[in-house]
Amino acid sequence: MRKRSEKNELIASIMFTLFMIVLMELGRQIAIPALDSDLSRKALNASPLLRNVTMLTGGGQSRFPSLFSIGLGPYMTGMILFQAIQLINVDAMSKISDQKRGFIQRWITLIIAILQTLQFIFAIRKNITLAGDKIFGFDFNLVVSFMILVAGAMIVAWMSDMTAKFGVGGAGVLIMPGIITNLPLMVFRGPGLGTNQITSFSTNLWIALGISVLVVFVATVFFNKAELRIPLQRPNVQNDFSESYLPIRFLTSGSMPFMFTTTVFMIPSYIANFSPDSGFSRFTQAYINFNNPVGITIYCGVVVFLSYAFSFMNLQTERQAENLKKSGDYIFGITPGKDTQRYLNHHVVRLSTAANGYFLVVVATPLIIGLYVPGVTNFTFAYASILILVTIMDTTLDQLKTMYLRTQYDLL
Repeated sequence: MRKRSEKNELIASIMFTLFMIVLMELGRQIAIPALDSDLSRKALNASPLLRNVTMLTGGGQSRFPSLFSIGLGPYMTGMILFQAIQLINVDAMSKISDQKRGFIQRWITLIIAILQTLQFIFAIRKNITLAGDKIFGFDFNLVVSFMILVAGAMIVAWMSDMTAKFGVGGAGVLIMPGIITNLPLMVFRGPGLGTNQITSFSTNLWIALGISVLVVFVATVFFNKAELRIPLQRPNVQNDFSESYLPIRFLTSGSMPFMFTTTVFMIPSYIANFSPDSGFSRFTQAYINFNNPVGITIYCGVVVFLSYAFSFMNLQTERQAENLKKSGDYIFGITPGKDTQRYLNHHVVRLSTAANGYFLVVVATPLIIGLYVPGVTNFTFAYASILILVTIMDTTLDQLKTMYLRTQYDLL
């Protein structure tokens, strides 16, 4: 009876996840009324920042602005900001109930959704097909489009929570179809800012792309599975069957740096647009792009910075050390508490530094070659999509494996 119920749970989780993926795709097909689809698409594609934000967070705009054009960007950014807030004061945040914690995170998501939608609306503001009444000086149809996009972003946030709770793979599975369908656009169009739009590849470039993608895929699968296992002493638990350890993944930051690096890199250019004649604007035009060594260095620096930041956010060494202290577990030769936290920090830095070496090879190599061979620069962003897809698929398969093994377990 128990095995049957667990099998039903596994099937229900898979079906729920598939339903959410289908719902996500349907939402991406619902066009926003009163907008000229062709003109809006061209306006959005002219904004490298918006194009990359939506492509890597499941929004996508290859055909037209839709209900879910904002994608998971607000949800993911809100989750990251909330984790950063937790790191500032772990004790205070631990006293907050799960309900209040979710309430705070949802408000952060709403604020980010509003800000991102404002930017989206600003880009398409001239593409209203019909002039409407004015509301506080704004076109009625533009206001309606704004409300629809914000509502769509919050629906996606709710779907992400529901998938994490009742499905498998978490929110990441919702953006997989969008990333896969946008992958060819990443290769041919690139992110802008100095990259070339490629109409066709030579045979040699196709061969190089195919081989390099396979190498990056295999290497990422290997590194994503690799982990450091720190042995734990557990005086309160007697276990003769296996040793206890604290695992720290080699890719502690996961694929999160690649979801946000291009966006962070492009923000200065976006800010400079408000003051086009300033020295800052001239600097961004000259260097914040991918066709000069300075821009490539800055971009790689952003990758390294975000990798370290997300590594500490994901592991939360202060909380790990506190949990070990409360449970009575400890690392041999390391005093519980602050010393344990410093020990974990040391290993996070070591692993993140090694992972950054891999990230920089993947990112910098095609960017440098692209300075001399047009089109190769775009390979970097195909690799970024591969890294994101591998980490999402690995998480999903691990959850499915765990749930399946539970169905094979018999109590004696």
